[in-house]
Amino acid sequence: MCTASCVKDELRNPECDITSAYAGVADAEKCFFQLSDTAASINADYAASVIQFQRVTPWADLSSAAPRFVLSDGAILYPESGTPRNFSNDTTHVYYCIAEDEIVLFRQICASGKPIEEQLAKASEAGRHIRMYYVQFKHSATDFAKVVEYNFEHFYLEPKKNKYYEWSDPDASGSMPAVANWATANVAYSIARSSAKPDEYPTTPVRGEGVDGGNAVKLTTCSTGEFGQLFGMPLAAGNLFLGTFDMSQALTNTMKATRFGDNITLDRAPMHITGYYKYFPGRQMISADGSAIDATDQPAIYCIVYRNHDENGNPVVVYGDNINDSKQIVARAEIKEFENNTNHWVPFDIEFTWYEQLDIELLMSKGYSYSIVCSSSKDGASYSGALGSALYVDNIKMYYY
Repeated sequence: MCTASCVKDELRNPECDITSAYAGVADAEKCFFQLSDTAASINADYAASVIQFQRVTPWADLSSAAPRFVLSDGAILYPESGTPRNFSNDTTHVYYCIAEDEIVLFRQICASGKPIEEQLAKASEAGRHIRMYYVQFKHSATDFAKVVEYNFEHFYLEPKKNKYYEWSDPDASGSMPAVANWATANVAYSIARSSAKPDEYPTTPVRGEGVDGGNAVKLTTCSTGEFGQLFGMPLAAGNLFLGTFDMSQALTNTMKATRFGDNITLDRAPMHITGYYKYFPGRQMISADGSAIDATDQPAIYCIVYRNHDENGNPVVVYGDNINDSKQIVARAEIKEFENNTNHWVPFDIEFTWYEQLDIELLMSKGYSYSIVCSSSKDGASYSGALGSALYVDNIKMYYY
């Protein structure tokens, strides 16, 4: 009896995550270009609690969409999963995932008579186990512009902890999208070098020194310190790519963390890419084990186009471990040789090499994705490079037929 009375109640789960999300729309075939897109991709990066249902058709009726969610064990959602809401015109709605150990607090909030969402937001900001999620249905508006320019003028400190920079381009309306189209591995570096200041990260802005006097991006191969040595990751190459970075894979399966072209689809057939760079290689190349390599570091600037669904209709993303050999890739444009140690901006113009004919029907149904990729050390994904190697990039333009 004494033993039984001394056993404490099992601790309640403090996790407050949405682990899966489903569109919950009537006539899904009319709402999405691909049925697989009725399940949204969940990014585990805690700095970005945004869930987007991508590749929504322009004619989709979202006036009473009722998204369904799977939550952490014991957690509850407000509003409840399956609640109809008006998501028309890219409207964003907020959901609150309340951990099992905060259910008593939630009941108190509901009984208080005060606005529930306002009280949940305050509790979340105060560090309680209540996570705010922003849910959107993102329409795929066709862009028939013959040139799309990436000038890297729009950067900002990551809003959660203000430790590193992120980049994004305005959407067609001129407003900044909820999810940045450019990604970096800066969030992973924040774990390895938590004391680093924002301008000491591998990917940083260059203010007022761009091609036209505006801003540019600097990618630097940096040491990861004792933490990186412990995990066999002695350096982090500065990188910038169209897509997303999945923080949940950063330490356990780093090649899967980089999701190239994730949620970036083509509207037209690409022809060639232009831009400007400057490159300064570091003094000594090293391998992942820290040993010296008799070679000069090289950067990378290229673009891939790939089919974003396989032959069975399953969604596909290209990762760091198959960006060079994925059978989904249909075209590639790449700088083969770089000029080193130039004080002036070097222009480039690279055409696409196509491995198969472009399928127009697939193109119109948003079946192709693409990613522009830049890195200060081309072998940085395998932790080989030269510390201090620096690649500057500006005014990248993608031309379409």
